Amino acid sequence: MNSTERSHCNILDLFKEAKRQKHGFLRVSAPMVRYSKLEFRHLLRKNFVELCFTPMIIADSFINSDKARQNEFRTSSDDHPVIAQFAAKNATEFSNASQLIYPYVDGVDLNCGCPQSWAISKGYGCGLLKRPEKIKDIILNIRRVLKEDFSVSVKMRLFYNEGLDSTVDFARQLEKCGVSFITLHGRNMWQKSSEPLNVAAIQDVKQSLQIPLVANGGVRTWQEACDLHEQTDADGIMVARGLLSNPALFNPCYKNHNTTPLNCVQDWLNVGAQKDSSLQFMCFHHHLTFMWSSNMKKKPRLEFNSFSRKQQIYDFFKEKYHIEPSVVNANNQLKYQKCTYNHFTPELALKDLNGEEAWNSNSHGKFFKEFQKKIVEKEDHYELENSFFNELS
Repeated sequence: MNSTERSHCNILDLFKEAKRQKHGFLRVSAPMVRYSKLEFRHLLRKNFVELCFTPMIIADSFINSDKARQNEFRTSSDDHPVIAQFAAKNATEFSNASQLIYPYVDGVDLNCGCPQSWAISKGYGCGLLKRPEKIKDIILNIRRVLKEDFSVSVKMRLFYNEGLDSTVDFARQLEKCGVSFITLHGRNMWQKSSEPLNVAAIQDVKQSLQIPLVANGGVRTWQEACDLHEQTDADGIMVARGLLSNPALFNPCYKNHNTTPLNCVQDWLNVGAQKDSSLQFMCFHHHLTFMWSSNMKKKPRLEFNSFSRKQQIYDFFKEKYHIEPSVVNANNQLKYQKCTYNHFTPELALKDLNGEEAWNSNSHGKFFKEFQKKIVEKEDHYELENSFFNELS
């Protein structure tokens, strides 16, 4: 497919359509580093997620490294609607990265909500919230560059120590700058995920805007998603770790399930077994660990945790749960699309990144390592609700 052939989905139309549905809100999967990759987005869409985000992509690396582009973003002919989220420090970075990825996505999002210390120290994520004028400059600039109906959004947290009025006022300023919608995580940058979500703050921001607002934070079940919508009147509900633990969370067929249905595991095994799959073992294994750990007693959990090859996983599920990969239907397979990026030359000169520290999304990461430690320590009656995994949602 040529880069000019892909048509863009109108994201605002998605919000309007979702509002007419019985549940009344757009079902959105969050940008999750290491995990919101193409193959997982494919699984989520099979389970009624209506809008997917890519993982957070470092704009500077995406612009300057072909290796980073190939590693951090893959797409397919049916990978839509999808929004690419970038971590960027300035207008030039965000503009260049957005124009590069433009033919392959339906919108771009500026990350102003990542609370991790490494991101803040580099001026990404919540670090940008300390410089609201910079954020407005980034949005005003990209609006001059991209088409008016192409979605440009911001994901942010509550302002810290300035009071709710500051968050409301800034959201209004973003609306005036031309953002299509805003995603608001209902905690500030210093609050832990175990602390209660500030539902009233989300509601106040929603009432102050004419553009859609997506509420984010703490949702682990379908009922909790519905409750958050009812409490805030948010136009969309974004879920992160709740979808990691149960990718069928938004699937109405499983709305009374609080754990991943076996059919969903079957679908993930199928994705991993596809002949031309680009899914690396580590990512494949991590997702199954999140999905299925609560269904295993300690001994099989430890066994599963030790696996290093896909075939071990296939044999494990065949022996213990009587399911195995099936890829007989070509229509259900991912159809990978090559991204060429030859339609645009960034303003910045290409840099040699070989000697620089690069973001490695294929490492285990702090979150998985700590989750892994917890599941090893838990006894047979393992409850996901009481785990480290749930506390971080």
